[in-house]
Order: sequence, then C-alpha cells, then structure tokens
Amino acid sequence: MLKAVDPNTVPAGPPSDWQVTRSFARLTGGFWRGGTAGRAWLWSLTLASAIILSVFANVTVNRWNGWFFDALEKKDGESALIAMAVFPVLVLIAAGLGVIILISRETFQVHWRAYVTAKLADGWIGERRFYRLGLSGYEPANPEYRIADDVRWATEPVVDFAIGLLSAVITAITFIGILWSIGGSLSVEAHGVPFEIPAYMVLAAIIYAVLVSGLITWVGRPLPRLIAARNEGEARLRFSLMRIRDHGETIALSRAETGERRAVAATYDTLVTRWLAMIRQRGRLTWITNGSGALVPVVPLLLAAPKYLSGEMSLGDVVQVAAAFVAVQNAFNWVLDNFMRIAEWLASARRVNELAVALHAIEAGAAESDIAVLASEDG
Repeated sequence: MLKAVDPNTVPAGPPSDWQVTRSFARLTGGFWRGGTAGRAWLWSLTLASAIILSVFANVTVNRWNGWFFDALEKKDGESALIAMAVFPVLVLIAAGLGVIILISRETFQVHWRAYVTAKLADGWIGERRFYRLGLSGYEPANPEYRIADDVRWATEPVVDFAIGLLSAVITAITFIGILWSIGGSLSVEAHGVPFEIPAYMVLAAIIYAVLVSGLITWVGRPLPRLIAARNEGEARLRFSLMRIRDHGETIALSRAETGERRAVAATYDTLVTRWLAMIRQRGRLTWITNGSGALVPVVPLLLAAPKYLSGEMSLGDVVQVAAAFVAVQNAFNWVLDNFMRIAEWLASARRVNELAVALHAIEAGAAESDIAVLASEDG
C-alpha cells in the first residue's frame, strides 16, 4: 500500500521546505525497513565507514606535510627521503578509500532509486489509478516524468548530501583540533598593553566562515525562487510541445500551426527570461565564492607569519595550519557550496510528494470528493 502525506492534513498553500523534506523522508524511508533493509544498511554503513576513514587519511596527509616541510627547513635529507617513501602509501590508501566511496555511493543510489520508483510505479499502475487519476481532474502534471526523472533527481542528491555533511562535520571537528594545537595563542600588544588571543587560528577560521557564509546567504537568497521559476518554465515548454503532439491531427486539419508556433515561442521566451535571471544571480554569487576561494589559502599564511618569523612555528607547522584552515572553511561552507543543489533537490522532492499524495488520495477513495494535491511552484 502506498503511504504518503495524509491529504486531509495538507496545507492550503505550497508546503514549506521543511514539510517537503519530512514528507519525502516518510515516503522513501521504508528502504531501511522490510525486505530491502539488509541491502540498505549494508551500503549505508560501508559508505559511512569509508567516509570516516577518508577524513582520517586526510589528517594523516596533513601531518605528513608538517613532517616533510620540517625536514626541508632543517635540511634533513634522511627524514625527507623517508617521508617521500611513505607518501605513495598514503596516496594508495586515499585512492582506495575514494574507490570504495564511489562504488558504495552509486550502488546505494541505484538501489534506493529502484525502491522508490517501484513504489510509485506500482501505486500509479495498480488498480488502474493512472486512469482514475486522470478522470479525477486532480492529476499532477506529467506523472510519468515524476516517476522516471524526479525520483532520480530527488534520491541521488540526498546520498551526496549525506556524504558531504558527514564528511564536513568530522573534518571540522578534526581540523579545528589541529588549528588549536598547532596555532596556539597569539601574543599582541595594543596601546602598550600586552594580551593574548587564545586559539586565534580557530577564532579566525570561525569569523571568516561566518562572514563569507552570511554574505553568500544574503546575496543568494533569491536563488531558490529563481530556480523554481525556471523549473516551471521548463515544465510549461514541455507541456506545450506535448500538447501539439497529442492534438496533432486537430491542429493540422484546422491549419493552426502559426498560432501554435507563436505559443511555443512565447513560452520559450519566458523560459529564457527566467534562465537569464537565474544566471545573473549565480554570477553575483560567483564573485563571492571565487573571491573567497582565492583568499582562503592566503589568510592562514598571513595569520601564521608573525609566529613563524618569531620562531614559534616551524615551516611544517605553517603548512599544516594553512591546510587545516582551508579544510575547516570547506567544512563550514558545505551548505553554501550546495546551495543551488539543495534548491533543485527541493523542487524534485516536491514533485515526487505531489504524485504520492494524489495516489494516496485515490487509494483512500477521496478522488471523487476532495483530493488535496500539494501546490507546486515548478509545474
């Protein structure tokens, strides 16, 4: 039986992003229960373990940097040669973990998509619901595309998000520890009064991340709305072209090609306008992201320079701190780096939920009376 959002509890307006997420989780969470549970947990745990080991492999490479550059600074040829001999082993381990993550991720995505696709396809085809839903007048647009395409776009990114979020959390915790232990405190003097800034590299990393994140959030705030408008325009264009195919005989006999051509051109012009609006907004975001990308590797070097010049840090320490600072920034900015993908995922998850709600209502016998279909911003 297809389980989805209770149509009697659906709000009158479009659901919030949180409601979309919860509804999608209820619809697809059965993958971890029942007959598919063994396969789901096997690949989930394999993937999580490989990610954790991958983060610690990165930490080991960070420590190798300190070892190697300290050997160079001291002109210690023996230590440098040993470090060079160890490095290929680290590369092999990191590459192997990357292969495990790739295979686990894509296998998991295929199996999860198969589960959700089968669930929706069975619900749509079973008991002639595809026919009854069309007669009800409440059928969501293009149910076949929702099952074939939106399910993929709604399941595959979730796996990528989970991988990225887990990696970001572990990376942030681990590399903040490196910044704290190696960076230490910074002694400064203001108006003749000396004082210390404890864990100054950690504070600098947090402040930098907050500033960049706040700026990206402010500039990118209109992006989800623009993506939804673009998706709606794509759906309208697809519908216009399908309508010509479905009514080809009528259009040909009535010689209405000119009017149909104008209608398609107008629809596409609207789509182009929406695409350009989204491109302009992404361009504004790119100013910030690319600028920050160029600045991030330099900031920790500038912050570490006083302690290096005073002899409190070795060259290896500086290299370790710089790499740890970049790793922490990448971890803190995970949500912002995936800002557009999350917005696109919400649009697809919303469309999958709409079909599930309509099928659930048909099954409950509510189609003839009052089917509540979630309003969509993207067709």
